[in-house]
Amino acid sequence: MRTVDVDNTLVYPPVPGDDRKQFSNATFAVRRCSRDRIAVGVRGDIDAVNGRELARYVVHHTRASRQLVLDLRSVDFFGTQGFTALYYISVHCARTDVDWAIVGSRHVRRLLSICDPGGELPLADNLRAALRRLDRISHSRHHRRWSARSEIRPHSNGHHRAS
Repeated sequence: MRTVDVDNTLVYPPVPGDDRKQFSNATFAVRRCSRDRIAVGVRGDIDAVNGRELARYVVHHTRASRQLVLDLRSVDFFGTQGFTALYYISVHCARTDVDWAIVGSRHVRRLLSICDPGGELPLADNLRAALRRLDRISHSRHHRRWSARSEIRPHSNGHHRAS
């Protein structure tokens, strides 16, 4: 994923086919990073007006992906509806087998420290850590092998029986 940091604001270079949406005081943008991974970047405020739209936007764009980086580094305000959106996204990703990671601004981190003290949401320290986490998960999925053994033995009546 190519990004440019300008005054701590994530700027995605415009690419044909990128889907950008403005919802109230926030802008959402998506970028396909690879065949299996997308990045959704958010800039602005996530509040009661657009928290639900954030969740819908992410769900819409993760339908054809296996991995998601949710980049919230440029979020200036993150209200409780933002946490509700993250919870909804988490449930969606679990149900659809999408691995994901969150990279958050200090506002996002502060709210998650209160609302998610157990660290259930996949908050990464920085973008590099988020990408490493997703790479590690992807690598382990590709190298997982079925190790169960099934032995077929004849049953006392002559039929075969799996054990």
